[in-house]
Amino acid sequence: MPRKPSNDDPDKPTKSRVRFIFEPDRSSPNGVTYSWLIHRTYKGKEKAATAARAFWLPFAYKDTGKRSETELKDLARQSIIRMEEQIQHLRETFGIEPPSSESDQPQFPEISPMAVPTGEISLLAQDDLLNDFSDVL
Repeated sequence: MPRKPSNDDPDKPTKSRVRFIFEPDRSSPNGVTYSWLIHRTYKGKEKAATAARAFWLPFAYKDTGKRSETELKDLARQSIIRMEEQIQHLRETFGIEPPSSESDQPQFPEISPMAVPTGEISLLAQDDLLNDFSDVL
């Protein structure tokens, strides 16, 4: 249900809001991730929102048709910078060296950017923990 706008100043326009409820099982990969972000990190909600924007904002704006090609490319570049910063943070935190050549790059299966995989979570499968949303209501 959308929030009721509070508007104490009749001359000030009200903002339209998006309400997002996400209730994964706490023991699932999604639950562990969001519980950690919200309860164990500083500004966890902002971190979650920043990660979502880094992945999807250029696509969302492209879909609206309200941004120029130049603006979309700039957004995509900004997203890539944010993701590269996170990649570097992961490498430094977990002691992972960057691939030394193109042939050292891991090979991942091609998936549609909007696909939502389903199925059981398996710790042995390479991408299940990152792609499974079967626990979400």
